[in-house]
Amino acid sequence: MFDSLRKLFGSAANKATDQQPASLIQEETMTDEFRQRVKTESEAKVLALDGRICDWLPLLDAPEIRGIEGIRARMSVLNALINISFQAPVAVIEKWLTQENLLAYLSPDEAAILTKTNKQLTEQELANLRWNLESLWAMMWATQMVSELDPVKWCGDNMASLLPNLEQGQTNEKLTGLQNLRSAAELYRMLDFYYRLHWYCVDERLHGRAANVSESLVYERRKALEWIYNNQYEWDDVEMST
Repeated sequence: MFDSLRKLFGSAANKATDQQPASLIQEETMTDEFRQRVKTESEAKVLALDGRICDWLPLLDAPEIRGIEGIRARMSVLNALINISFQAPVAVIEKWLTQENLLAYLSPDEAAILTKTNKQLTEQELANLRWNLESLWAMMWATQMVSELDPVKWCGDNMASLLPNLEQGQTNEKLTGLQNLRSAAELYRMLDFYYRLHWYCVDERLHGRAANVSESLVYERRKALEWIYNNQYEWDDVEMST
């Protein structure tokens, strides 16, 4: 029904406001010394990709990390909606979200998608849904479903096998069982890296040059990490300035 979804998966936001317990955030690691050290590490990784850095980019703020329940729900919504970009009927996806009690976690933009038929969706709307693959992949890294988040590699060939298969009528069990979130320090390091890598991508585009990594991939992954790291953000309004 969903037109080679599994093959395409391999090739290629929200109302929960719960937060991690303070004991898990490990705020003692978020010293200025730690953040400066991470900045230096991130810049070295960007340079290793033959990118460029901007020394005046600020240090990230201390985390306000979102709780695992809200992250699970966001991942579930993204996984369902991505299917629409692979020709899954909108009505089928809406029914699944209803059955899994996920409608409350739709962002306004996502809710608007469900008011349309497949024929009414624009090419841009479908492209935006497809790019959510990379946001979801970043969340899979954050929840320890996958071990790496390499900016020169697209989402993995094993992605579809790790997620509920809506075409086969699977429930959301693969995601509702998630319990583990990476430490605040791990999340900080990865977000800082993607933040500085995003600056490089944007600056290359503004100067008419092609970056050595996909700006869209970097953007989507940074968006997911920002959303997890900053509990105050709504999915449609994540701050993505560089």
